Amino acid sequence: MNSIYLKAPATSANVGPGYDIFALALEEPYDEFELSLNNSDKISLEIIGNTQNIPIDISENTGSLAISELFKRKNIVQGVHIKIIKTMPSGGGLGTTGASASACIYGINKLLDLGLNNNELIDFARLGEVASGGSPHADNVAAAMLGGFVLIKSYNPVDVLKLEIPRFTAVLAVIKKSQRTTRGFITYEIGQEKLKEQMARCSRVIHAIHTKDIVEFGNAINVDHIAEPVRGAAIPSYWEIKQQVLNAGAYGFTISGGGSSVIAICNDNNAQKIEQIMKIGFSDNPHFVQTIVTHSSNSGILEI
Repeated sequence: MNSIYLKAPATSANVGPGYDIFALALEEPYDEFELSLNNSDKISLEIIGNTQNIPIDISENTGSLAISELFKRKNIVQGVHIKIIKTMPSGGGLGTTGASASACIYGINKLLDLGLNNNELIDFARLGEVASGGSPHADNVAAAMLGGFVLIKSYNPVDVLKLEIPRFTAVLAVIKKSQRTTRGFITYEIGQEKLKEQMARCSRVIHAIHTKDIVEFGNAINVDHIAEPVRGAAIPSYWEIKQQVLNAGAYGFTISGGGSSVIAICNDNNAQKIEQIMKIGFSDNPHFVQTIVTHSSNSGILEI
């Protein structure tokens, strides 16, 4: 096999209180990828529909960087051409960089028959995330790779657990970051009481998934004392719109990944109303792109 065609889903990481350890795969949007082996001994990159200034330098794109790191650590010399077909917006916390890194590692593992297990795939894929966020976090790449709801059990070594999640409706307001990353502004000095609540809410999230209780799941993700205060402050009207969405019947509302996109957990009956609140509420934000009504998904990377 000399080529492989894949699609990888958008993901929403952090998921309320689960900073860098929780992530959720979504049905839509997604990007498509084609990886082809050649005799050049070099990695090359092509992006179709690149209207968003996505880096095409091999060391700055998450997909090509992930493959480059894998080749370096495995002492592999191999020519490969990466084609990324963009269909989802980038730079807003929907895990597009994680989708690219995951698809590229998944594809090269298949093409070269490397026999990597899921944790090894995720460990290599997360190295690509350094190109976008400066940190090799594993939450987005894990959810894109495996689908469902993922829990990072350990970073040293990387150990990921996938949980099957009931299908529920999610409404996204896609908002591009006004700066590359807010990670450096986040503090972990949140105090004893907030720390205890953060831990309790992480437990509630996992319990809600096991019991298939989406109302409880939404409630559990509504409070985050680590990332939300910093990232929420960078989104104009975030707190007011969050309250409006919850008042309209959403089960939960939080920032998607590193932001500035936001995600509401709801049901099909009130999704349109919630979408309209978000569309109107964020319309004055110059970085607002669009709203998307989608669903949770237990599928990760798919060969097509």
